[in-house]
Amino acid sequence: MRVPYPTNSHIRAWQRTSRFTQHCYRVARLLYSLLIVTPQIPLVFLSVLFSLSYYGRPHWSFTYRASLLIGSHIAWSLNPGTQPLKDVLSFPARCSIPKLTDDQNVQLEVIPPADEPWFKGDALHPTIQPESCPCFWQWTRDLSPPVGDASAPLSQRKIMMYFVGGGMVQGHPLTSSIPWRVMQKTKIPIFGVNFRKCVTAKTAFPAALQDALSALHFLLEMGYRRENISIMGDSGGAGIVVTLLLYLNRYSFPMPENAVLISPFVDLASRFDGKGMGEEQERSLIELDFMNNEMFAMVGYQYCENRPDLRETLLSPARGSLPEGYKFEGLCRCMVVRGDAEAFCSGIRKFVNYLRQAGVKVEAVVGKDEVHDFPIFSKADGSYEFFGRVARFLEGDGIYD
Repeated sequence: MRVPYPTNSHIRAWQRTSRFTQHCYRVARLLYSLLIVTPQIPLVFLSVLFSLSYYGRPHWSFTYRASLLIGSHIAWSLNPGTQPLKDVLSFPARCSIPKLTDDQNVQLEVIPPADEPWFKGDALHPTIQPESCPCFWQWTRDLSPPVGDASAPLSQRKIMMYFVGGGMVQGHPLTSSIPWRVMQKTKIPIFGVNFRKCVTAKTAFPAALQDALSALHFLLEMGYRRENISIMGDSGGAGIVVTLLLYLNRYSFPMPENAVLISPFVDLASRFDGKGMGEEQERSLIELDFMNNEMFAMVGYQYCENRPDLRETLLSPARGSLPEGYKFEGLCRCMVVRGDAEAFCSGIRKFVNYLRQAGVKVEAVVGKDEVHDFPIFSKADGSYEFFGRVARFLEGDGIYD
């Protein structure tokens, strides 16, 4: 969904508005969307009937087109400004455990900051200090608990770190379906990191990077071996994972064995208007996706507020202009997942090319006609689809073409 791209002054004005005001905008946008979407449903039907490219690709079904139309307006309505609908900043909210199914098990682990030598260069900022971070051990009924089980030493166990999507500004690792579904395929427990969200300048970059470093340091100190640690993220969470890997590589810290990057947010500078170099497709792709360029502009500005100089470099690795000292060579093998109808598709494809040119082993999984973060919505368990491939990839049987 393409909407007017906000200026930085517009975003700063949103930052000055109260939560109540932003809630009022949500209500107003929902009412507007109800009025504007309802009369378009018959037009969606006609587009399907005559195989037109309005409201999606000519071969898309009525249900898929209508779902994306409605979903795009819901996403636009619920995210009008710079503050998410729910509290994501308070420590109690970050430690909260939502209602789970009978098959899901969770244990809260509040980890301390990593040792001081882990924080260097871009992980340091005068107003943002490393803090304790709520994390969650996650496992299903058919798995041995990752904590409190002495049946095997930690040095022999596998674990997967997880960074939730939500544009770095919202999200909770326990409410995402992705780690639970991945566990069903891999039989590897999850360590969900509830990193600080960039709602304010005090929790913007490098806060999330600091939390990611502390989480990895914690697992290594517990006794997990580097080669038994995987790391996964989706959307903004995957972008944080990429920054973490680049940082670990630069300073020669232990690198996880592999990374699973689902719809990674790897270009925080694009306006998605098709006018940038190599961005011609983005204008048409964002009109297919349920996400919108206003949201991308908001979170891109918020996340980089303390370090705007990194917005087009370290924090946008799809542009290939990494700061001095950073390089793609030496990163762990990666599975990179994208939908061919998602707004990030072009940027992710460029990112994959940079990795491969640097000699990094990359398995690229492309969801046909899928939109942003599609493993949340899609079955995708065919033999060459994401949930059908992820276990084989983690076992070392990647398809690196």
